[in-house]
Amino acid sequence: MSRALMTGITGLRTHQQKLDVVSNNIANMNTIGFKAQTTTFSDLMYVNTRSASGPTDTSGGINPMSIGSGVQMAQISRRFTQGTLQSTGELLDFAIEGDGFFTLAQPSGENVYTRAGSFTVDASGRLVDPATGFLVQRIGTVGEPTPTEVGFQVPNDKSIQIPIGANVPGEPTQNLSFLGNLPSSSRPPAAEVLSSNSAFETGGGPAILTTLLDDLDLNTVNYGAGDQLEINGTNPDGTPFSSLFNANGATMGDLVNELNTLLTGATAALNPDGTLAITADDTGEAYLSVIIRDAAGNVGGTNFAGNSFIATTEGRAGDTYELSMEVYDVRGESHRVTFEFLKTDSNSWNITAGINPESGVMIDDSVMNLTFNDDGTYALVGAGGVGDADIEINFTDIDNPQTIALDFQQLDHMASGFTLTQRQDGSPPGAIASLAITAGGELSGLATNGKSVVLAQLAMASFLNSEALTPIGGNYFEQSSNSGQASMGEGATGGRGSVLGGQLEGSNVDIAEEFTQLIVAQRGFSANARTITVAADILEELTNIIR
Repeated sequence: MSRALMTGITGLRTHQQKLDVVSNNIANMNTIGFKAQTTTFSDLMYVNTRSASGPTDTSGGINPMSIGSGVQMAQISRRFTQGTLQSTGELLDFAIEGDGFFTLAQPSGENVYTRAGSFTVDASGRLVDPATGFLVQRIGTVGEPTPTEVGFQVPNDKSIQIPIGANVPGEPTQNLSFLGNLPSSSRPPAAEVLSSNSAFETGGGPAILTTLLDDLDLNTVNYGAGDQLEINGTNPDGTPFSSLFNANGATMGDLVNELNTLLTGATAALNPDGTLAITADDTGEAYLSVIIRDAAGNVGGTNFAGNSFIATTEGRAGDTYELSMEVYDVRGESHRVTFEFLKTDSNSWNITAGINPESGVMIDDSVMNLTFNDDGTYALVGAGGVGDADIEINFTDIDNPQTIALDFQQLDHMASGFTLTQRQDGSPPGAIASLAITAGGELSGLATNGKSVVLAQLAMASFLNSEALTPIGGNYFEQSSNSGQASMGEGATGGRGSVLGGQLEGSNVDIAEEFTQLIVAQRGFSANARTITVAADILEELTNIIR
């Protein structure tokens, strides 16, 4: 009977342990990152009351007879299935979707591992677990300062600085891209041209420079001694001119030379078709005019009134479009620069940059011959080897000039409206105001100037045998001799799960299953208690035999 009593006790003890495990699971049903435990029983040693014997020629074999001594807890395992992800919206709440652990350092320097990513920033600006003060760890040199990049992590210190409010220096504008369309219907500049209403002819053919005025078909009476032509007009800039020209024996060449003597900013020429043309030297609006007529009292005469000068080409400047934008110097200070796009030819444009004199001085302000293909696509800048695609500015109070490379490859030259925009890589100074995290666990600071600054790479750990980790409370695990060494790396690589920001992983406790196991533990405990009761009753009956 004593054996039955002791066996029942093992049943009570083991089911009590199962009940303890179930109770712990239920107690932690709302613990972030908690992983439920399961129990496995095994039987205890046996006492053989009869050994087995093999068969003979005259008898069969005999099976052994054994009496067990009860039950024991064989294993308490932890189930590392995924818990429910809960959105919190907190900057420093992180969850792992998949396998792996966050790594934190204890004051002793030993690492512990957790699935609970509810962190905060301490007074020193370090990322910590607020319940224990353990320091969240990073790997690599991500976020450490370099000669060209700002950094907030301390070399050789694997804790993570979270510099909310820290200044982020501005970036100078080094590259500027233009996007959109320059209208192909825009007109290039033109020089004003005056031409005689019809050709000067002699004998029905065009006059040439050696043709005498007397031989022109328009001549009515040959010129004599003392006959003159009156020439009056205005230059392109509007200034007047006038002259009395000796017509006796004069040729068309003499008339052209006289006009070129009188004109300023324009040139006269006799065209092969016999028309007399006067062309302004420069493009743009002009005030050219010329009147030729016979002086009063002439003996001879030519019908110049019937062949007066008219503007066959109106002078105009090329169509222009402007785009104004902010660029940044090496200190991150903004300056407004205006770009003027001038149509120079059917498929070509020139660009001129300008800046407020208070902001600086343009050293190189021009980009020449921005050229497009006939189909409106970008061709090249600086056709014919003229110029480059850079501008250079000497900003006020800054010694070294700043070069900005211009990119026009995303411009079109189509028969549609002007739709020019730009992108540039400069920025003003700012301050880190928020955080972001990638699936790999790379932390970035989002600054008020729109820049993103890489802060640190979270140290994500994985183990060959996660179930062998030793729980130490506080949502932490320690490495054990059977878990294998921690494999450190980025999230979403090497079997490690993805890191999600603004979320926490809930407990993976299944209440329905735990309640079921609670009933199983209760029934097992009750049944074993019944075994002890029955054994006790039999012992009582046995002791009553001698009465």
